Amino acid sequence: MPKIDPASVPVRTGTDYPAPHADAVSARRWQAVGDAGFLTALGVNLCTLPPGVWSSQMHVHTHEDEFVVVLSGTARVVTDCGEYTLGPGEMAAFPADGEAHHLRNEGPDNLVFLVASSRDSQDGCAYPAIDMKVGPDGIYLHEDGTPY
Repeated sequence: MPKIDPASVPVRTGTDYPAPHADAVSARRWQAVGDAGFLTALGVNLCTLPPGVWSSQMHVHTHEDEFVVVLSGTARVVTDCGEYTLGPGEMAAFPADGEAHHLRNEGPDNLVFLVASSRDSQDGCAYPAIDMKVGPDGIYLHEDGTPY
């Protein structure tokens, strides 16, 4: 496989979260570098968070593990068990059905990181702090099952 040039991978922005949950995430940017390498069992995204932007709402995957490597900037990792920072070269792992988590860029510079996850067609997410969940169908619901 030839090397992947990130400059040749399309940049995506924003989120499909329903309002008002999209606001903190809307300026995030990511590139599906794993797709550019034709990976099918592993998803890998190169993510950039400008100052003040979150990677996602706090979430936990039902079927997918996630692994994060910070390339530049400083990430504030927020979990339901506490908070810590990650700098360049530092990593974090989030097993499926583990801690709810997300990253925040609270610094003055862009936060750039790689996130890798297993690809599971049954995966969904719970967002315990905001009464939201999403299943494999991509439809966002309140915890009681009513639609957003």
